[in-house]
Amino acid sequence: MRLRALSHYNGDKNTRFGDCILLHDSKTLVVYDCGHEDHANEVKSYLLTNRTITDVNLVISHNDSDHTNGCIKLMEHLHKSRHYSVTLYSSLYLKSARKVLELLDDNRRTLPATKESILKLFDNIKEIIEKAQEYGFEIKDGKKGVEIASCCIVGPTEDEFVEVVAKAIESGSGSKIDGENVMNAASIQIKVKLDNAETMLLCGDATPEYLHNLNSYDIIHLPHHGKLDSAKEIFEKLRDSHTKTYFISDNTGSGATSGGSDDLVQYMEKEQYDPAMNTKKREVIYPDFGSGNISKEKKPGVKLGEMDHWIL
Repeated sequence: MRLRALSHYNGDKNTRFGDCILLHDSKTLVVYDCGHEDHANEVKSYLLTNRTITDVNLVISHNDSDHTNGCIKLMEHLHKSRHYSVTLYSSLYLKSARKVLELLDDNRRTLPATKESILKLFDNIKEIIEKAQEYGFEIKDGKKGVEIASCCIVGPTEDEFVEVVAKAIESGSGSKIDGENVMNAASIQIKVKLDNAETMLLCGDATPEYLHNLNSYDIIHLPHHGKLDSAKEIFEKLRDSHTKTYFISDNTGSGATSGGSDDLVQYMEKEQYDPAMNTKKREVIYPDFGSGNISKEKKPGVKLGEMDHWIL
């Protein structure tokens, strides 16, 4: 599969477009998040020019609006076309309601009340699932071990997922796990094998505490749009962080709470890391066999990899 990570439109870096990452081969498209209706329109245009694709899979990493705001628009396009087999992958929170209730263990809540709290907290996903049901799309629980074309869901674990839901109910959606907003912490993570045989981890806004086996990946998505503290935690977990390739999805606008990769970019330059692929500059395509290979001069003591194929 190949990766195409969408970016800003017409140079607009004020709008919070959020994430939309496409993984594709000749017959299959995996859409990992769709944070804006402009992304949905771009996916529609992509499909119109790649008519051999008949299998579309939409993965929702977590409930935040900058990962979900374009999902219903995209599903509307897919439903109207009648050309695609569509499957939605999401955390089906109600399936874990009993375990969440057991973890809360306060003897004050009932199972129906717990389910109601879950539906209120994860409102965006609830709306998307209901629309998928209306359209007759297949809906699958995005749990660890589920395969999606050449991708596989690798996290979070069930215990991590239940912990997040319980804490969100108990302390509110603004509470933190490992310094990350609880609503982000258990984002669905997927592993993808790319056409050049490299493996890549996509992790939404997941907390690094919930990212496992990081040394096994060639390319690591740095979570939460390139948040510096999260990236540093990932670097510390790796045997040699300089040997990895990194990807940042930062097209979340210029507002005070948007984006956030500038500090990380400066840090990586100071510490002599190979620059990350970053949607803040423009759309990222990887591997990009069509534009030729770009050789990079190796810095002393730092392994940068033999070739780069991406558009910076």
